[in-house]
Amino acid sequence: MYQSMSPTQGTSAHHAFAISPTSPTSARGFKRSASSDEDNENGDDTRPSSARRNTAVKRACNECRQQKLKCNVQQDPFVSCARCQKQNLRCVIEPNFKRVGKRNRNAEMEKEMEYLRERLAMYEGSQGAGKPKLNAPQPPMDGSTFAAEPIPKVEDEAFLQTQHQQVAATSLLDLRSGSPMFYPLGTGENHVRLSHSEVNELFTEYFQLYHPFLPFLDQVRSPDEYLSQDHKLLFWAIISVAARRYGGRPGLLQDLAKPLTDLIWDSIRNQPNHHVVKALCLLCTWPIPAERTVTDPTFILCGAMMQVAMQIGLHQPTHAQDFARTKVRLRQEDINDRMRTWAVCNTVAQTVSTGNGQPSITLYNSTLEFEVDDENDMRILPPTLFVRLRQEKAADRIGRMLYSTHRDRTDEEAVIYLNMQAERFKSERKSVDGVDNEVEDLYHRAVSVHLHLHSFFLADPRLERREDLVALYFAATGFLDCVFKLHRENRLLFVPYYILQMSLAAGFALLKLLNSDFAGRLPVEQGRKYVLQTVEVLRKAKVWPNDLLDRFAEVLAQLWKESSRGRSLHSMSQSPSLSNTGMSAFNHHFQQQQQQQQQQPQQQSPNHQRRSSTTIHDDPLGLIVRSRKSMSVVFDCVWRWREAQVSGGADQLDSTVMTNPTNPDSSSNSTPPPGTIVENPAHTLPNFNPHLNTLSMPLALPQGLASANSFEFFDSVSWMLDSQNDWNNYPTGGFGTDFGA
Repeated sequence: MYQSMSPTQGTSAHHAFAISPTSPTSARGFKRSASSDEDNENGDDTRPSSARRNTAVKRACNECRQQKLKCNVQQDPFVSCARCQKQNLRCVIEPNFKRVGKRNRNAEMEKEMEYLRERLAMYEGSQGAGKPKLNAPQPPMDGSTFAAEPIPKVEDEAFLQTQHQQVAATSLLDLRSGSPMFYPLGTGENHVRLSHSEVNELFTEYFQLYHPFLPFLDQVRSPDEYLSQDHKLLFWAIISVAARRYGGRPGLLQDLAKPLTDLIWDSIRNQPNHHVVKALCLLCTWPIPAERTVTDPTFILCGAMMQVAMQIGLHQPTHAQDFARTKVRLRQEDINDRMRTWAVCNTVAQTVSTGNGQPSITLYNSTLEFEVDDENDMRILPPTLFVRLRQEKAADRIGRMLYSTHRDRTDEEAVIYLNMQAERFKSERKSVDGVDNEVEDLYHRAVSVHLHLHSFFLADPRLERREDLVALYFAATGFLDCVFKLHRENRLLFVPYYILQMSLAAGFALLKLLNSDFAGRLPVEQGRKYVLQTVEVLRKAKVWPNDLLDRFAEVLAQLWKESSRGRSLHSMSQSPSLSNTGMSAFNHHFQQQQQQQQQQPQQQSPNHQRRSSTTIHDDPLGLIVRSRKSMSVVFDCVWRWREAQVSGGADQLDSTVMTNPTNPDSSSNSTPPPGTIVENPAHTLPNFNPHLNTLSMPLALPQGLASANSFEFFDSVSWMLDSQNDWNNYPTGGFGTDFGA
């Protein structure tokens, strides 16, 4: 039996290695692992030398190579070495790994000390005259001056020497503990480096400000544990979320964007674990802002998140071995962590799908059947996450029941389904309560807006019976009340992007309701204030100038200003003075389309194609864009905004947002009474088409576009808020000869 090496032999005990004093290898300086059972079984080595040569390790893991220690890691199938397992280290084999010598680490420590010296000198140089310097004489104390303690007199050199010694001691402690002195990310021009203090501040800011909206990470773990024991991507995902509003280093998020994106795809490509799924949950909840829809990868990352989660078996957390090539041994806390990650993964995926107006990509299987009365389930999934999961399950059910295509469903049946889902969702809210009622109520009202936006898909012309529109108005204003409260408390800056997307939907819904015949049944002046305040808070909630949120707010401001100033807050039928050559041309074109539609029977169900101009003329609250589920109202309004602009209007949006944002409040703050006829004044926006005076009027759709399928023209990624070529030169020619007339 090997005996433990004496501490006087110069090897630390925490390496867990032993050397026999009678072993011939001890004289040559070789080290042998005492934790390896196969080397020391029965106290002697009876295996032949050929067997030992066959099982010899071709390449040691990174940790053992760094310490120049023997390693028994197995590569195929991969099994962690005994040392990493015993010391809870991350056992990996990297072909390009290079040892970091002690001299290099000492050189880095010296560089850090020099950097701190320069910072201290800059601080001393920037002290004002009112602040005493280190070598400045102290003013005499008089009776009117109170000091808690006498100020000691210190000399510059002695003080600096003490500070340098403290810095060196701190750096040596970091070196001994194995923590890096700096945290680097990226290479070359995209290289970013953070200090210990910056990382600690960012982690503290994340858990204090962002974590309450998605509380699934462990607040007790240190940043080094997230980096070394979990995954590098999870560490930098937390950093990127906290960097959104980090005042200690402005521009940090923009510096992180490129190297973090590279790290995301590299982590997905190279054997991801469930900590990578956690990182993707954060990056989909608080995505890196984009200025164009074509550069926003959030929905793509959301799909990758779900696929990675299923690839590693999170949907079957107790059968992880069935999804792994190597032998997997999970403790109960590991299984609970995988179950919790799977629940959060589905919750985030549902919010991304709802916020982008896309079909749900979730998988609510039996693993997510948690019971509120089961103490074991509540230990796995905290009450707040349990309520969030129930809410997003309801959002998924609403999407499938209301926004899915049902060819045989009439509007009367759709109203019944809408009321049933509303009652069920209301009862679920009363039956389950978590811990943070304010956050839960915010998400509940967001799902309620998602539910009631289905009213725009109904085509009942009897407005006196449209109680669903009244419910939509109060659902939108109730949700915006919660958003405005967060804004007053300075917490709106930290909410998930999904909340801001639903705020946009609520604002555009109010815009459409208040510019329709139904506005007479609504408190118009109150609704007007909601729209104006929505524009204001969305602009203040942007992460950086001219991001998508800032651009959406500008579109909402322009549409509100033009629709409220150019005409009354009522429909075209109450404004007969708006008759011009453009409208007469539209009416002539509309009559031609109506005759053609009467001669040609429809070949498809109305649910499978875009609403024709005839239907929109009969129903001023109807939608042209109907394929984006509850977010169709946003895409519909942006479509009308694009139609109201001359060629190049989207190009000018950049300069407008950056230099001269539109004031949505018109010069006349008073709302015209119902029935008032308002002449069409000159528009203030130079590129706004005066023939489009409201969001509720029918558009002069050219032949072919009125019956075009939604996926033929509206690309879900590239069209929105992006500059495009003139549509008259559309290459396919599939929209008729008079397209653009």
